[in-house]
Amino acid sequence: MFRTHSFVLLALMALLVLTQCTSAPERSVKDPAKAVGVADQELSLTEENSASDWLQEADAAANEVEQHSALIRAANAFQNEQQWQQAAAILSQLSAQKITRHSQKYYRLASARWAAEQKFWSKVIKELESVATQFNQREFRALSLQLLSQAAYQQQDYWQSLVWQVDAQRFAEQPNTDTVWSIARRIKQSELPQQRPNDLALAGWWRLVDYHRQAMASPGSLESYLKQWQQSFPNHDAATLVDAWLEPSLKPSEDEPEAGQASPELSLAILLPLSGRYKQQGQAVRDGIIARTGEMKNLRVVFIDSETGDIESQQKQIQELSPVGIIGPLLKDKVAAWVEQPLTGIPQLYLNQIDDEAAQNSLTNVFFALSPESEAQQAAQKINKQLPGPRSALLITADGSSGRRMVDAFTSSWDHEQANQPTVSYFSEREDMKATVEKSLGLTDSQQRIRAVKIAAGEIIVDAQERSRRDISAIYLPGNLQQTRLLKPFIDVSVSPFANPIPVYASSATHELRNRLGDSDLNGIIFSDIPWLIESQGKNRLLSQWLELRNGWDLSLARLTAMGYDSVALIQRLEMMQRMPGLVWSGLSGELHIDNSVVQRKLIWATFSKGEVTLAKEADNAGSRYR
Repeated sequence: MFRTHSFVLLALMALLVLTQCTSAPERSVKDPAKAVGVADQELSLTEENSASDWLQEADAAANEVEQHSALIRAANAFQNEQQWQQAAAILSQLSAQKITRHSQKYYRLASARWAAEQKFWSKVIKELESVATQFNQREFRALSLQLLSQAAYQQQDYWQSLVWQVDAQRFAEQPNTDTVWSIARRIKQSELPQQRPNDLALAGWWRLVDYHRQAMASPGSLESYLKQWQQSFPNHDAATLVDAWLEPSLKPSEDEPEAGQASPELSLAILLPLSGRYKQQGQAVRDGIIARTGEMKNLRVVFIDSETGDIESQQKQIQELSPVGIIGPLLKDKVAAWVEQPLTGIPQLYLNQIDDEAAQNSLTNVFFALSPESEAQQAAQKINKQLPGPRSALLITADGSSGRRMVDAFTSSWDHEQANQPTVSYFSEREDMKATVEKSLGLTDSQQRIRAVKIAAGEIIVDAQERSRRDISAIYLPGNLQQTRLLKPFIDVSVSPFANPIPVYASSATHELRNRLGDSDLNGIIFSDIPWLIESQGKNRLLSQWLELRNGWDLSLARLTAMGYDSVALIQRLEMMQRMPGLVWSGLSGELHIDNSVVQRKLIWATFSKGEVTLAKEADNAGSRYR
């Protein structure tokens, strides 16, 4: 009967139970440490008592302590039945002072399960971290450790998630190696402890991740590393995974050279638009590929014009080459056509991304795109990180499909749990920009208030200085250089002199060849871009040579050149990077990793400061002056 009641009715019933018990004169409160009966019973996730049974037992309890213990069991039973709101109604009625030491861990588990249901991951860890080892029942120990692992995973603390998950597997009825690997594969080098753990099971996963990391420097060494792992951990849970990875390479190759012979020359097929409307973009990518492959030996690179001939003829030419991989095509319509008609058995790195996410789920085909939307996502993440605590963001952009996509990307990565929903303001014409900024920053409302005060005061002189909003932590301008150049002065004059400056962020569209060395009109703007166009050491000599060679080309083409350069490194490491999203390649176009067959780029941040471009400072308290 109880399970059919609504959330409101259950809350009232829970309150009624408490009222009945606390108002009965013959019931006395016992010392929790001395409580007996239901208060000391061990719980079970598969027990026969239903939530309604425990509610009735709570109603009949001899005192408040036993009543609370029964209600905790009712809450856990409701959670087992997936009736989360009913469980939450009961938990909200409980008093910590009336919960026995024995029942405390069950109460905190129930609170953590509710927090996980609401995706409050920090609360899950707070509730369970200190009590997980107190459970004697295997089922509760496994559940608490799995919840901790899930919470750490959602907070992208993958190593800690692995530690808890490996421990949870010891208490699980059926250990699941795939679950553990799904966590281990995301661990980045920066997260991995420098020393091998003492625990043998955890050490096996640590070594497996570490060997993949070491093989990034020399992809051909991965097979040797995996064989070393097999010798060190023959009985490890991950042994079946490693066996499967090595299986193809254990078969003898008919083309393997005899002792003393030189390794055969390998081929790489490149599909680019080398004629037609997008010839210049294709040439930019080709420049990067040539620069990278020029540093390599025993590699034959064959360029194929994607704009001439049909797919069938191009595929026939590629099959005759027997390449180790294919890079391209570049244009989205060509990529879509190749996805529908792929060459099986040959790894392929597409230089664009299609909208069909299902088609992107491939083990050998990966998509590498210079997506503006990824910049908006990283801007949201950076603001969340740089401005901890209560914060809000204002986005100002042109009202169009491109601007709306950037807004959607930004809000999708915004931390809604810790921050207010971003405010978005669109402008349609250049003439609307000033009014849009003033309205967004609250100046329009401030002016109206001043006018009302003046009228009420009978034109008596009052402070007529408009005051901008104080609740905006950061502003993001995802538009191009022209739009940013027009918006920035309006923002500067609209921020009240009584308030701290608001940091303004922008995308790489703000950074063009004409302001590559600085832009005094944009002083203070913080923008994202690829390392090759920002960093002033090492490989930037290649940028200077390229700009001299391609006189008149802009930085959007330079980004394609960096993409071509990095695509060669990616195709060499495609298999291991597909297997492990935690593996990162530091390329010209950013820190790159592959997740769900898509290359993800982590850009760097720079700022226009005193007429020059400098790297933006990363600090834990960055932006504190603006809060």
